[in-house]
Amino acid sequence: MERLPASIHQLDTMHLGRAEIICCYLIRGSVNILIDPGPTVVLPALAEALATHGLTFADIGAIMLTHIHLDHGGAAGTLLARYPQMTLYVHERAVPHLVDPSKLINSATRIYGEQMDVLWGEFLAVPAERIVSLNGGEPLHIGDQHFTVIAAPGHAIHHLIYIHAATRVAFVGDMAGIRMPGYRYVRPATPPPDIDLEAWDETLQTLRHHHPTAMCLTHYGAVFDSEAHLQALHAANWRWAELVRSWMVAGIDVAEQLRLLTAQATADMGAEATELGISAYQKGASITMSLQGLTRYWSKRLPPTP
Repeated sequence: MERLPASIHQLDTMHLGRAEIICCYLIRGSVNILIDPGPTVVLPALAEALATHGLTFADIGAIMLTHIHLDHGGAAGTLLARYPQMTLYVHERAVPHLVDPSKLINSATRIYGEQMDVLWGEFLAVPAERIVSLNGGEPLHIGDQHFTVIAAPGHAIHHLIYIHAATRVAFVGDMAGIRMPGYRYVRPATPPPDIDLEAWDETLQTLRHHHPTAMCLTHYGAVFDSEAHLQALHAANWRWAELVRSWMVAGIDVAEQLRLLTAQATADMGAEATELGISAYQKGASITMSLQGLTRYWSKRLPPTP
Protein backbone atom coordinates (compact mmCIF):
# COMPACT_ATOMS: atom_id res chain seq x y z
CA MET A 1 0.00 0.00 0.00
CA GLU A 2 1.39 3.39 -0.99
CA ARG A 3 1.87 5.82 1.87
CA LEU A 4 3.10 9.32 2.47
CA PRO A 5 6.58 9.70 3.99
CA ALA A 6 6.72 9.51 7.77
CA SER A 7 7.15 13.27 8.17
CA ILE A 8 3.94 14.15 6.23
CA HIS A 9 0.47 13.60 7.69
CA GLN A 10 -3.09 14.07 6.45
CA LEU A 11 -5.33 15.85 8.96
CA ASP A 12 -9.09 15.64 8.53
CA THR A 13 -10.61 19.01 9.43
CA MET A 14 -14.12 17.49 9.71
CA HIS A 15 -15.80 20.42 7.98
CA LEU A 16 -19.36 20.79 9.30
CA GLY A 17 -18.78 17.56 11.20
CA ARG A 18 -18.30 15.53 8.01
CA ALA A 19 -15.25 13.39 7.36
CA GLU A 20 -13.04 13.65 4.27
CA ILE A 21 -14.17 17.02 2.92
CA ILE A 22 -11.23 19.35 3.60
CA CYS A 23 -7.75 17.92 4.15
CA CYS A 24 -4.95 19.84 5.88
CA TYR A 25 -1.37 18.61 5.74
CA LEU A 26 1.15 18.57 8.57
CA ILE A 27 4.87 18.42 7.84
CA ARG A 28 6.95 17.65 10.91
CA GLY A 29 10.47 19.04 11.17
CA SER A 30 12.57 21.53 13.09
CA VAL A 31 9.68 23.89 12.21
CA ASN A 32 6.31 22.19 12.07
CA ILE A 33 4.24 23.31 9.07
CA LEU A 34 0.53 23.26 8.22
CA ILE A 35 -0.48 23.47 4.56
CA ASP A 36 -4.01 24.81 3.89
CA PRO A 37 -5.53 24.75 7.40
CA GLY A 38 -9.03 25.36 6.04
CA PRO A 39 -11.67 27.81 7.30
CA THR A 40 -11.91 29.07 10.88
CA VAL A 41 -14.90 26.84 11.70
CA VAL A 42 -12.68 23.74 11.49
CA LEU A 43 -10.06 24.89 14.01
CA PRO A 44 -11.45 22.85 16.94
CA ALA A 45 -11.36 19.66 14.84
CA LEU A 46 -7.93 20.56 13.48
CA ALA A 47 -6.68 20.98 17.05
CA GLU A 48 -7.97 17.48 17.85
CA ALA A 49 -6.22 16.09 14.76
CA LEU A 50 -2.95 17.73 15.82
CA ALA A 51 -3.32 16.27 19.29
CA THR A 52 -3.24 12.76 17.83
CA HIS A 53 0.32 13.62 16.78
CA GLY A 54 1.20 15.05 20.17
CA LEU A 55 1.04 18.65 18.96
CA THR A 56 -0.92 21.84 19.56
CA PHE A 57 -1.12 24.99 17.48
CA ALA A 58 1.60 26.42 19.71
CA ASP A 59 3.95 23.85 18.12
CA ILE A 60 3.27 25.08 14.57
CA GLY A 61 5.75 27.61 13.19
CA ALA A 62 4.54 28.08 9.61
CA ILE A 63 1.32 28.14 7.60
CA MET A 64 1.66 27.59 3.85
CA LEU A 65 -1.32 28.39 1.61
CA THR A 66 -1.75 27.05 -1.88
CA HIS A 67 -4.36 29.80 -2.37
CA ILE A 68 -6.73 31.89 -0.27
CA HIS A 69 -10.15 30.49 -1.14
CA LEU A 70 -12.04 30.22 2.13
CA ASP A 71 -11.95 26.43 2.34
CA HIS A 72 -8.15 26.55 2.15
CA GLY A 73 -6.98 29.69 3.91
CA GLY A 74 -9.91 31.17 5.79
CA ALA A 75 -8.37 30.38 9.17
CA ALA A 76 -4.99 32.00 8.45
CA GLY A 77 -5.75 35.35 10.07
CA THR A 78 -7.27 33.76 13.15
CA LEU A 79 -4.31 31.42 13.62
CA LEU A 80 -1.75 34.19 13.27
CA ALA A 81 -3.70 36.41 15.67
CA ARG A 82 -3.68 33.68 18.31
CA TYR A 83 -0.17 32.32 17.81
CA PRO A 84 2.64 34.87 17.48
CA GLN A 85 5.22 32.22 16.50
CA MET A 86 3.51 31.50 13.18
CA THR A 87 4.59 32.89 9.80
CA LEU A 88 2.36 32.77 6.72
CA TYR A 89 3.62 31.85 3.22
CA VAL A 90 1.42 32.73 0.24
CA HIS A 91 1.45 34.01 -3.35
CA GLU A 92 2.30 37.69 -3.66
CA ARG A 93 -0.99 38.35 -5.51
CA ALA A 94 -2.91 37.13 -2.45
CA VAL A 95 -1.13 39.34 0.06
CA PRO A 96 -3.31 42.47 -0.42
CA HIS A 97 -6.46 40.38 0.15
CA LEU A 98 -5.06 38.99 3.40
CA VAL A 99 -3.88 42.35 4.72
CA ASP A 100 -7.27 43.88 3.86
CA PRO A 101 -9.81 41.07 3.33
CA SER A 102 -12.84 43.34 2.88
CA LYS A 103 -13.09 42.80 -0.89
CA LEU A 104 -12.72 39.03 -0.50
CA ILE A 105 -15.32 38.91 2.27
CA ASN A 106 -17.79 41.02 0.30
CA SER A 107 -17.35 38.83 -2.78
CA ALA A 108 -17.83 35.62 -0.78
CA THR A 109 -20.86 37.06 1.01
CA ARG A 110 -22.55 37.68 -2.33
CA ILE A 111 -22.16 33.97 -3.05
CA TYR A 112 -22.88 32.43 0.37
CA GLY A 113 -25.09 35.08 1.98
CA GLU A 114 -26.17 34.35 5.52
CA GLN A 115 -24.42 30.96 5.37
CA MET A 116 -20.98 32.63 5.52
CA ASP A 117 -20.54 32.23 9.27
CA VAL A 118 -21.86 28.66 9.29
CA LEU A 119 -19.72 27.49 6.40
CA TRP A 120 -16.51 29.37 7.04
CA GLY A 121 -16.47 31.48 10.20
CA GLU A 122 -14.43 34.64 10.65
CA PHE A 123 -11.80 35.78 8.14
CA LEU A 124 -9.37 38.06 9.95
CA ALA A 125 -6.77 40.34 8.41
CA VAL A 126 -3.14 39.23 8.57
CA PRO A 127 -0.44 41.77 9.50
CA ALA A 128 1.81 42.32 6.49
CA GLU A 129 4.95 41.76 8.56
CA ARG A 130 3.83 38.19 9.34
CA ILE A 131 3.61 37.24 5.64
CA VAL A 132 6.31 35.90 3.34
CA SER A 133 5.20 36.53 -0.25
CA LEU A 134 6.12 34.12 -3.01
CA ASN A 135 5.77 34.29 -6.77
CA GLY A 136 6.86 30.84 -7.92
CA GLY A 137 10.18 29.56 -9.16
CA GLU A 138 12.04 30.26 -5.95
CA PRO A 139 13.41 27.73 -3.44
CA LEU A 140 11.80 27.93 -0.04
CA HIS A 141 13.50 26.89 3.20
CA ILE A 142 11.53 26.56 6.44
CA GLY A 143 13.70 25.10 9.17
CA ASP A 144 15.11 21.82 7.88
CA GLN A 145 12.38 21.48 5.21
CA HIS A 146 13.02 22.59 1.62
CA PHE A 147 10.50 23.22 -1.14
CA THR A 148 10.35 24.25 -4.76
CA VAL A 149 7.57 26.78 -5.26
CA ILE A 150 5.61 26.64 -8.52
CA ALA A 151 3.38 29.46 -9.74
CA ALA A 152 0.22 27.54 -10.58
CA PRO A 153 -2.49 29.66 -12.25
CA GLY A 154 -5.56 27.96 -13.66
CA HIS A 155 -7.87 27.35 -10.72
CA ALA A 156 -6.91 30.73 -9.26
CA ILE A 157 -4.43 33.32 -10.45
CA HIS A 158 -2.76 33.34 -7.04
CA HIS A 159 -2.41 29.55 -6.74
CA LEU A 160 0.90 27.94 -5.77
CA ILE A 161 2.12 24.34 -5.72
CA TYR A 162 4.79 23.31 -3.22
CA ILE A 163 7.14 20.44 -4.05
CA HIS A 164 8.75 18.95 -0.94
CA ALA A 165 12.38 18.56 -1.98
CA ALA A 166 13.29 15.53 0.13
CA THR A 167 10.35 13.40 -0.99
CA ARG A 168 9.01 15.03 -4.22
CA VAL A 169 5.55 15.09 -2.66
CA ALA A 170 3.53 17.87 -4.30
CA PHE A 171 1.01 19.92 -2.32
CA VAL A 172 -1.37 20.88 -5.09
CA GLY A 173 -4.39 22.51 -3.44
CA ASP A 174 -7.13 22.42 -6.10
CA MET A 175 -4.88 22.45 -9.17
CA ALA A 176 -5.22 18.68 -9.52
CA GLY A 177 -8.99 18.76 -9.19
CA ILE A 178 -11.18 16.74 -6.84
CA ARG A 179 -10.79 13.05 -6.08
CA MET A 180 -12.40 11.52 -3.05
CA PRO A 181 -10.74 8.70 -1.07
CA GLY A 182 -11.23 5.24 -2.55
CA TYR A 183 -12.28 6.54 -5.99
CA ARG A 184 -10.50 6.90 -9.33
CA TYR A 185 -12.81 9.56 -10.78
CA VAL A 186 -11.23 13.03 -11.04
CA ARG A 187 -13.69 15.95 -11.07
CA PRO A 188 -12.89 19.49 -12.27
CA ALA A 189 -12.96 22.33 -9.75
CA THR A 190 -13.56 25.49 -11.81
CA PRO A 191 -15.16 28.14 -9.59
CA PRO A 192 -15.15 31.85 -10.39
CA PRO A 193 -13.61 34.35 -10.68
CA ASP A 194 -10.40 33.66 -12.62
CA ILE A 195 -10.45 30.19 -14.18
CA ASP A 196 -7.95 30.01 -17.03
CA LEU A 197 -7.85 26.65 -18.79
CA GLU A 198 -4.85 27.43 -20.98
CA ALA A 199 -2.82 28.49 -17.95
CA TRP A 200 -4.10 25.38 -16.16
CA ASP A 201 -2.71 23.17 -18.93
CA GLU A 202 0.68 24.83 -18.58
CA THR A 203 0.63 24.36 -14.81
CA LEU A 204 -0.15 20.66 -15.16
CA GLN A 205 2.74 20.30 -17.60
CA THR A 206 5.10 22.05 -15.19
CA LEU A 207 3.96 19.77 -12.40
CA ARG A 208 4.64 16.71 -14.57
CA HIS A 209 8.24 17.83 -15.04
CA HIS A 210 8.81 17.47 -11.30
CA HIS A 211 7.71 13.79 -11.35
CA PRO A 212 5.84 13.93 -8.03
CA THR A 213 5.86 10.78 -5.95
CA ALA A 214 2.46 11.79 -4.60
CA MET A 215 0.02 14.68 -5.00
CA CYS A 216 -1.67 15.97 -1.86
CA LEU A 217 -5.17 17.21 -2.70
CA THR A 218 -7.25 19.33 -0.36
CA HIS A 219 -10.36 17.44 -1.53
CA TYR A 220 -9.33 14.84 -0.57
CA GLY A 221 -6.05 13.22 0.42
CA ALA A 222 -2.90 11.94 -1.27
CA VAL A 223 -2.94 10.20 -4.66
CA PHE A 224 -0.01 8.24 -6.07
CA ASP A 225 -0.94 7.57 -9.72
CA SER A 226 -0.01 11.12 -10.65
CA GLU A 227 0.26 10.84 -14.44
CA ALA A 228 -3.03 9.00 -14.93
CA HIS A 229 -4.71 11.43 -12.55
CA LEU A 230 -3.41 14.51 -14.40
CA GLN A 231 -4.43 13.10 -17.78
CA ALA A 232 -7.94 12.46 -16.45
CA LEU A 233 -8.18 15.99 -15.06
CA HIS A 234 -7.01 17.61 -18.30
CA ALA A 235 -9.61 15.67 -20.28
CA ALA A 236 -12.37 16.42 -17.78
CA ASN A 237 -11.59 20.15 -17.62
CA TRP A 238 -11.93 20.53 -21.37
CA ARG A 239 -14.89 18.17 -21.69
CA TRP A 240 -16.88 20.29 -19.23
CA ALA A 241 -15.61 23.53 -20.75
CA GLU A 242 -16.64 22.60 -24.29
CA LEU A 243 -20.06 21.47 -23.10
CA VAL A 244 -20.64 24.74 -21.28
CA ARG A 245 -19.47 26.70 -24.34
CA SER A 246 -21.89 24.82 -26.58
CA TRP A 247 -24.78 25.42 -24.17
CA MET A 248 -24.01 29.13 -23.95
CA VAL A 249 -23.84 29.45 -27.74
CA ALA A 250 -27.16 27.58 -28.02
CA GLY A 251 -28.79 29.95 -25.52
CA ILE A 252 -29.69 27.21 -23.03
CA ASP A 253 -30.80 28.71 -19.72
CA VAL A 254 -28.66 28.37 -16.60
CA ALA A 255 -31.01 26.01 -14.75
CA GLU A 256 -30.95 23.57 -17.66
CA GLN A 257 -27.18 23.89 -17.98
CA LEU A 258 -26.84 22.93 -14.33
CA ARG A 259 -29.06 19.90 -14.83
CA LEU A 260 -27.05 18.84 -17.87
CA LEU A 261 -23.68 19.32 -16.16
CA THR A 262 -24.86 17.38 -13.11
CA ALA A 263 -25.93 14.54 -15.40
CA GLN A 264 -22.55 14.72 -17.16
CA ALA A 265 -20.72 14.49 -13.82
CA THR A 266 -22.67 11.36 -12.97
CA ALA A 267 -21.94 9.86 -16.39
CA ASP A 268 -18.24 10.69 -16.02
CA MET A 269 -18.12 8.68 -12.78
CA GLY A 270 -19.10 5.50 -14.62
CA ALA A 271 -19.38 2.52 -12.30
CA GLU A 272 -18.38 4.73 -9.35
CA ALA A 273 -21.65 6.66 -9.67
CA THR A 274 -23.25 4.84 -6.78
CA GLU A 275 -25.39 6.68 -4.25
CA LEU A 276 -22.40 6.76 -1.90
CA GLY A 277 -19.99 7.92 -4.61
CA ILE A 278 -22.25 10.69 -5.87
CA SER A 279 -22.72 11.90 -2.29
CA ALA A 280 -18.97 11.93 -1.64
CA TYR A 281 -18.27 14.11 -4.67
CA GLN A 282 -21.18 16.43 -3.95
CA LYS A 283 -19.50 17.20 -0.62
CA GLY A 284 -16.12 17.70 -2.20
CA ALA A 285 -16.98 19.86 -5.23
CA SER A 286 -19.82 22.21 -6.12
CA ILE A 287 -21.06 21.65 -9.67
CA THR A 288 -22.93 24.94 -9.43
CA MET A 289 -19.68 26.80 -8.71
CA SER A 290 -17.85 24.98 -11.49
CA LEU A 291 -20.57 25.96 -13.95
CA GLN A 292 -20.34 29.58 -12.82
CA GLY A 293 -16.56 29.58 -13.26
CA LEU A 294 -16.69 28.08 -16.75
CA THR A 295 -19.47 30.49 -17.74
CA ARG A 296 -17.28 33.40 -16.65
CA TYR A 297 -14.31 31.91 -18.53
CA TRP A 298 -16.24 31.73 -21.79
CA SER A 299 -17.97 35.08 -21.31
CA LYS A 300 -14.52 36.69 -21.65
CA ARG A 301 -13.76 34.80 -24.86
CA LEU A 302 -16.96 34.31 -26.84
CA PRO A 303 -18.21 37.11 -29.12
CA PRO A 304 -21.10 39.09 -27.61
CA THR A 305 -24.58 37.82 -28.38
CA PRO A 306 -26.24 39.95 -31.08
